[in-house]
Amino acid sequence: MDKQELFVEPVSLDLAFSEPAENLRRIEAAVSERLARAPAAAPGSRLFLFPELALTGFVTKQPRAFDLEGSDPVIEGLRRLAVSSRAVLAVGLPELNRSDPGRPFNSLALIGSEGELLASYRKLHLFTLGTSPESACYSSGEAGTLLSYRGWRIGLSICFDLRFPGLYHEYARSAADLILAPACWVGGAHKSYQFKTLGSAHAILSQAYLASVNRSGRDPAFEYDGSAYVFSPFGENLFEGAACRLDPSELESCRRLSVRPADRPAYPVQAHSGE
Repeated sequence: MDKQELFVEPVSLDLAFSEPAENLRRIEAAVSERLARAPAAAPGSRLFLFPELALTGFVTKQPRAFDLEGSDPVIEGLRRLAVSSRAVLAVGLPELNRSDPGRPFNSLALIGSEGELLASYRKLHLFTLGTSPESACYSSGEAGTLLSYRGWRIGLSICFDLRFPGLYHEYARSAADLILAPACWVGGAHKSYQFKTLGSAHAILSQAYLASVNRSGRDPAFEYDGSAYVFSPFGENLFEGAACRLDPSELESCRRLSVRPADRPAYPVQAHSGE
């Protein structure tokens, strides 16, 4: 299938801590504002990317879980918003884990412009910092997620995944065209630089677009810089505060350098004493 027009817009939000109804309202307001100032686009051609755990904030003590498979009222609110806006919503949330209800998944859900669940991804790498780390109260996913949408192959990731290149290498081998990376990337020395640099590097190495967004504001434990990027396959940030139209010719131009055929399944290292 040929690639159809696709616009991507990362949307940073200051999230209300553990208040899903308020965060849903903020998501609705952000979508409404951006649609009002943007030119008309074909139904389903706009993708709004919201931060990691956008429905709750980075809650790591008894997080509420949302059922993507049932009739959860908050999820139904997202479905109605997707339909009314004629857009795809990529929203982070704690997803109910039916095998262990006390330990939800940290998930990214893509809801299509007709209200359908296009795909979801469960975060593989859980954050280990703090007295109440994410890894203590969430369950880890088991696989990456790659979907085809409007002719684009889209890979999903979340925040701390950025520090683990293996997932992005697999997306590259699977010819992903766009990778999403929402985050609650905590502040601190060097952190903003790392978030930007890792996103740009993965775009370059994967020869794909990569869209990332960090939440803004602060919660009871951390503060966040609100950064948002859409990196081209060459690693340049294209995001200037409005929806970015992805250009298939950029992928074609970048991929004239065939990287994957030179890759190896493993890289043994031979140690030498230097004496």
